[in-house]
Amino acid sequence: MKTLVVYYSKTGNSKKVAEAVIPELGCDFAELIYNEAEKTIEGAADPSDYERVILVCPVWALSLPEPMKLYLKEYGKAIKNYSLIVTCGRLGLRGCVRNCAAAIGSKPQKALKFRSKAVKADSFNVAGI
Repeated sequence: MKTLVVYYSKTGNSKKVAEAVIPELGCDFAELIYNEAEKTIEGAADPSDYERVILVCPVWALSLPEPMKLYLKEYGKAIKNYSLIVTCGRLGLRGCVRNCAAAIGSKPQKALKFRSKAVKADSFNVAGI
């Protein structure tokens, strides 16, 4: 199954998780680079050529971060099948699932949450994603 990992990471935690997923699945990837001044993203990849997309990002205020919202606003309807992985302090997975479902039109097949402490301690497992 042709898979694309799209990730945004401000502190490095989500990047670390994405970097664990990529070799596990042998898939393509795109890192979203956020320009805060202009409220734009760079590095976006068109998901329409992929059978599956894995979104990896942190939680901001119990929601998807702005860069991932911008990506989904532009490409969400082209995503056919997807999973979501978030990194957070404690809460936020449900809000992120709602954000994704609203932008894409369906809930993720899988939704995982890794706490920041676990990511920093290399105590997380992406097998089975």
